[in-house]
Amino acid sequence: MKRASFAFALSLAALAARGDSLPSIAFPAAGQRLPNVERAYMIGSVPRGATNIVVQGRNVEVYRTGAWATMVDVAEGTNTVEVAFGGLATNHVFHVAFKPAPAATGGNAGPAAAPQPPKEWKKLDYCGDEPKPHPAGRQPSEVTIVIDPGHGGSDTGAVSPHGLYEKNANLLQASAVRAELERRGYRVLMTRSDDRALVLTERPRLAHSENADAFVSIHHNAPAANQDPSTARYTAVYAWNPLGDALAEAIAARLGLALEGEIPSKGRLHANFAVTRNPEIPSCLVEVDFITSPAGEEGIFSPVRRRFLAEAIADGIEDWIGGGR
Repeated sequence: MKRASFAFALSLAALAARGDSLPSIAFPAAGQRLPNVERAYMIGSVPRGATNIVVQGRNVEVYRTGAWATMVDVAEGTNTVEVAFGGLATNHVFHVAFKPAPAATGGNAGPAAAPQPPKEWKKLDYCGDEPKPHPAGRQPSEVTIVIDPGHGGSDTGAVSPHGLYEKNANLLQASAVRAELERRGYRVLMTRSDDRALVLTERPRLAHSENADAFVSIHHNAPAANQDPSTARYTAVYAWNPLGDALAEAIAARLGLALEGEIPSKGRLHANFAVTRNPEIPSCLVEVDFITSPAGEEGIFSPVRRRFLAEAIADGIEDWIGGGR
């Protein structure tokens, strides 16, 4: 299917808390400690209608929602960056880690440390080793799917320019996926339906205990601290083993079609995420979009777009069921 054209209107009520006259900075947080980098991204917001702000002495274009994203030069230790808008300015202070001291060399240095072997990633301890029968041929009401909204509670995940935490964006999108699958008649369970912390390796236990047929974790991405959020934007679906690959490929194909012309798709990728290490239940992790991108953030606030992406994810799950893999 081809992507329809949508007007992604932000909810003004959702942004009201960040709508004061001073420029706000969502990342890095005040006092935050970044890894040792020479450049770092900053994101934030100003009232809607602004055309640009000045960050570290350079003009930065403001997105139509008031969101902005830019790269700044940083140094080891404390950094103070001025962000100015409309005759007002704020100084933002954060920290960059120091480079580790080089290893001593010379006669008393001793032998070099042996290289560490690659980490061996193991399955979740409570999961079985034999794959469940594929649900092909069953009625939707006989198929159980677990949807996992990533992060939650004190684990906020990434943050958007207007200060929306990823944990909340994940719950919004996961709830839309649940509604769409239930509309089609499937039995759907959620690892969380509110803002609570969950132990990472315990999230798939619900799928195990309920003898589920598939487990899908919903996330929104963010770049590394030294990558530009205005260019780091794509969708991808991650799996750990061949059992999860088939499910991930089906969902990635549908998302790629749904978002064609908007953001690129990296398709199905391999990852050792804890929630995917399940030999008995097909499991994958969906990175829907980049929450740090002003355009990606805008889409999160649109119920129309959330429903549209939920339909694509549900279509992918149904393709996987119908494909019998």
